[in-house]
Amino acid sequence: MEVKTREFDVFLSYQHVDADSVERLAVRLDQSGFRVWLDQWVLVPGKQWQHEIAQGLEQARTCAVFIGQNTPDGWFKQEIQRALNRQAKDAEFRVIPVILPGGTSARADDFLELRTWIDFKLGMDDQIAFHRLCAGIRGECPGRPELPHLEPRLEKVSERLKQIRSLRKVELIDDSVAVEYQRRLLDHLVE
Repeated sequence: MEVKTREFDVFLSYQHVDADSVERLAVRLDQSGFRVWLDQWVLVPGKQWQHEIAQGLEQARTCAVFIGQNTPDGWFKQEIQRALNRQAKDAEFRVIPVILPGGTSARADDFLELRTWIDFKLGMDDQIAFHRLCAGIRGECPGRPELPHLEPRLEKVSERLKQIRSLRKVELIDDSVAVEYQRRLLDHLVE
């Protein structure tokens, strides 16, 4: 069965040491309604994978290139070059560099540096980075991301911080306990 052109919204290009992180994002993208080309999901065991990868890049509307802790090399570097070549021929095709936790743009191809990056340095669950990635796949400006759960969390943390101050004021807890509790509250807010 011949696969139709532009069957996928995004082709995910990555090094296999980053497979777990990339697959987590692939699941989130899939659950958000995107058609995702991920080698682990698409490649048929026993078939020649090089041709399938080249075909997957041609069938996708965009390519997300994931840069982790290692500098791209081998087949991964060739995937990046092929995606950039496709973009040079097709202005609608986007190559989206994505920095994984521990990664840096310094490890990427010089031509990738010319594109707008998505940075997951705060972790793979970073809602803002995920929002920006989704916007890039759709070909839209990300605009201001909606963070619906942040306001109620801020209010709860503010109330608890007031309680700590009250307990310190009447000397029911000492400063070291108060500081540790405040640190935990703020850590939880950032998560």
